[in-house]
Amino acid sequence: MRWRPLAALALLAGASALAPDPAAAQILDRSMTAPRPFGVILGDVFTLKTRVDVAPPFRLDASALPKPGPVTYWLDLRSIEIREESGPNGATRYEIAAEYQTFYAALEAIEQTVPPVKLVVTAEDGRRAEADGASWSFITSPLRPIVATAGGGSSAYSIRPDAVPARPSLRRSEIAAAAAGAAALLALGLLAWSRAWPPFHKRPARPFAVAARAVARQARNGEAGWRGAALSLHRAFDAAAGRRLLGEDLAAFLAARPSFARLEPTIRDFFEASRQAFFGAGSTPMPADDLLSLSKSLASAERAS
Repeated sequence: MRWRPLAALALLAGASALAPDPAAAQILDRSMTAPRPFGVILGDVFTLKTRVDVAPPFRLDASALPKPGPVTYWLDLRSIEIREESGPNGATRYEIAAEYQTFYAALEAIEQTVPPVKLVVTAEDGRRAEADGASWSFITSPLRPIVATAGGGSSAYSIRPDAVPARPSLRRSEIAAAAAGAAALLALGLLAWSRAWPPFHKRPARPFAVAARAVARQARNGEAGWRGAALSLHRAFDAAAGRRLLGEDLAAFLAARPSFARLEPTIRDFFEASRQAFFGAGSTPMPADDLLSLSKSLASAERAS
């Protein structure tokens, strides 16, 4: 009746095959992100990232992870980092970044496998489950060229000097840069001359430009401000004429200054408004905006002349 022990063993084997894996119940998901699996040579450094989702109340046991140091005779674990965050369905997600360096001196292209990381999860009541992370294989290549045959190998396999880099001509770029610099200097000089910056600040004064700034400050400050702005503009007319300029002298002034001729109607309106403000009923018939516009136009005509 030897079949009975054999049947018992078969029943035990079947029961163990149907029993659920405790790690599968607690470690919900395992995945790995790896670099390209080819072209790896002696001394290369690469990082394998393993993502693990752990069901509560279990947590990843960080002390069970490998410590930095030699893994095999040809592979070192340089560092290992763990990042924890919330995962789907209430799970805890762990991202394990393991940085390796290979020291395998290959004589020909060969496949190597990085051993999987052992994952251990524990609960506060002492329960424990283990599982292996994914392994990763890569093709490592030799550093040295193909050995020449006994009859003398091809020169294609010998070490050749570095290619001499091309030296493109920069002549056109230099000319363009010089032209741009000259244009910038010319524009800066014209702007300095227009704005009376040094060394052009000692040129003849521009009384209407000075008056325009004064009018902009005073014209809108009520009747007193309007009077101050009007006086500033009168002083500019006096400076431009070289003497006190009255309304009766406008014809001669404009004849001597043709650049102001197009503004003659507005200038006469200003002199009439000024006469009424200072010697009449005391009103300011010319609006402040019109006075400001006249001062700017006079300054522009002065600059153009």
